[in-house]
Amino acid sequence: MKTWTVKTIVGPDHQVTFKVPNEVPVGPVEMVLVVQPTSEAMASLKDRGWTETQATETRARLKSFDADWNAPGMEAYDAL
Repeated sequence: MKTWTVKTIVGPDHQVTFKVPNEVPVGPVEMVLVVQPTSEAMASLKDRGWTETQATETRARLKSFDADWNAPGMEAYDAL
C-alpha cells in the first residue's frame, strides 16, 4: 500500500476529481479517503510529528471499522 496526499476542492455538487499518480495500477483498486478540511494555517500529519509508517498503520487499523461504519442504518448517527 502506498499513500499520497491529494489536495482538491469540494464543489457545491459535493464531487471531486483528481489525477492519481502514474504508479497506481490501471484496473480495480481500493482507495481509502480521509477528508480533512484544510486551511493554510493547518499543519500536515508530518508537521504534527507523524511518520508515513504511523499514518499507514493507522489507516490499516481504521479499515476494520469500514463494514460497521457503512452498514445500513448508520446514517442515523450523522444527525447526532
